Amino acid sequence: MATNLKTSSLAAAVFIGLFTGSSDAQERLDAKVPFSFVVRNEEFPAGRYEFTTTQGVLAIRGQDNDKGMFVIANPAGGHDPKGDKPVLVFKRFEKTYRLTEVWNSENSGSSLVRHRDRKSAPRVASNAETVLIAPTANEMK
Repeated sequence: MATNLKTSSLAAAVFIGLFTGSSDAQERLDAKVPFSFVVRNEEFPAGRYEFTTTQGVLAIRGQDNDKGMFVIANPAGGHDPKGDKPVLVFKRFEKTYRLTEVWNSENSGSSLVRHRDRKSAPRVASNAETVLIAPTANEMK
């Protein structure tokens, strides 16, 4: 029941965002991820993915598979780790890679770390390897 409520709420937020006028542009990033990774509790296999950010919602769509999801993202703090170039930021915890940030530009990044996880994030992040993945030829649209 709680999962259905969360899914319904997220779907409603996405549809409202699609039909509401806003100055936020849709930003798309295509990337080939060479390893499997996790977003929230969902595992994605290695492959090509399209990451689209619109009004605080990140859409992930597999181009080689049927995996996909919508995630509400928070503005990322700090600066783009690649300067002014788009990049995906993964944290490696033991054998698992977790997508933690998506940067479309120097000042436009989305964090996937949940608010309740932020207290523990610095402690975990200090023990985790950071992996950056640059977009493929179709960089941003």
